[in-house]
Amino acid sequence: MCNYCLFTLGMDVYSQTNPSSQVNLALRGRAVQSSTGYGWVAANAIDTSIQTCTHSGTYNNPWWRVDLWASYNISRVVITNRKDCCVGRLKGAEIHIGNSLEKNGNNNSRCAVLNDIPLGQSLSVSCHNMEGRYVNLIIPGSSKVLSVCKVEVYTKVLKKTFVMMTFLSSVNMTDPAVNDTILDQLKTALTSKGVSNVTLTWTKLKQVEPEIKMDDDEKSMCEP
Repeated sequence: MCNYCLFTLGMDVYSQTNPSSQVNLALRGRAVQSSTGYGWVAANAIDTSIQTCTHSGTYNNPWWRVDLWASYNISRVVITNRKDCCVGRLKGAEIHIGNSLEKNGNNNSRCAVLNDIPLGQSLSVSCHNMEGRYVNLIIPGSSKVLSVCKVEVYTKVLKKTFVMMTFLSSVNMTDPAVNDTILDQLKTALTSKGVSNVTLTWTKLKQVEPEIKMDDDEKSMCEP
């Protein structure tokens, strides 16, 4: 039985990617809207240009929707207003996210209500990882017009890094409680260094199962 023995363990480290490197899910989606005015179609909001915009007709509760083709945890939605006129066309617009098409998706949970967005400017709205396949914009009320130049939809992306670590320990490193304590200590140490957006999990692989490794010097540390 060893007083101190070497254990080799594997750990996955998940860190959040830089928001600027995340993929805009809306670019590969399909957009529709309640009606089309002046030929400004729904797809204009999910192309790569901020020069093209959408425009509904003047109706009650006009809406716009993008289908992401799969359900995601939505971290944020970015809305860009048109820059030529009509600054208030997005005031009061609601962002809804969910997996239902009941009432064209407008019954899904609400992420936010928009205030005025200056002409040609963008607003990033945090949706706190709401889950959904459909992202809707709707302006409640009678005789309303919905016009938007760009809608971007982002999900939280985690970068996975595999780390092998060797510990000289007097306790049983295969004990789950000990593993949890080590993870807590590592996370505290990382946070103290300014690294906070990380998730740590042990990876159980055959090639990294705990094993005792001792040379002659280390054997002298063990009881007969």
